Amino acid sequence: MSGLNDIPLPVKFNAFKHHRKYILALLTTVSVDELAEMLNPLCHNYIDIYTGRLSPETIGNQIICFLKNEKAFHPDEFKTWLNATSGYRHIRLDDGSEWIIREGVEPERYIHVHPARTGSCTIRVKGSTLKTSLILKINHPDLLLPVSLHEVNRVRQLAGLPPVKKLERGKGIQNCIERFFAAC
Repeated sequence: MSGLNDIPLPVKFNAFKHHRKYILALLTTVSVDELAEMLNPLCHNYIDIYTGRLSPETIGNQIICFLKNEKAFHPDEFKTWLNATSGYRHIRLDDGSEWIIREGVEPERYIHVHPARTGSCTIRVKGSTLKTSLILKINHPDLLLPVSLHEVNRVRQLAGLPPVKKLERGKGIQNCIERFFAAC
C-alpha cells in the first residue's frame, strides 16, 4: 500500500483523506478501533476523494513534471506562479483527473495537492458521512444496501457522531456507500 513516504518530495498529498484505492486497501489492514482513531481528525465538512487509477506516487510525479514544464517547480517560482492567480491553481493530469495545487505549510512539502471537487474522477462526501460509511464497511465487509437505520446509528456512536433520523436512498450515507464501494 502506498503511503506518505511513497509520495515524492516536495508534494504533500493526504492519500488517507483523498485517495479511494488507498482508503480501501487500508480497510483490509486495520481494526474498527484503529480506523475510528484514524478518522478522528477528519472534519465534518465536505471531502473530495479521487476515484481514478493513478497511485498517490504517480499523482505526485505527474504534478512535479507539470510544475517543471511550467517553470514553477522551485519554491520561489512556485509561489510566484500561485500568486499570479488567487493563490491556487486548477490542473488536469494524464487520466483526465482535476487537481487543486496550493502552497503547503511544510518547507519540505511546499506543494499541497488535493482533488478538485468538480473533477470527473472525484466524489464529494461529508466527513461524517465518510466516517460512517468506512466504519460500516469494516464492520460488514460484504456490506449490501439498504443498511438499517439501527446499524448506521450504532456505527455513528462508535465514531462519536450523533444519530441520524432517517436514511434516504441516493442521499447521504446510502449514496456514499453506493458510490464509494461500487467497484469493490
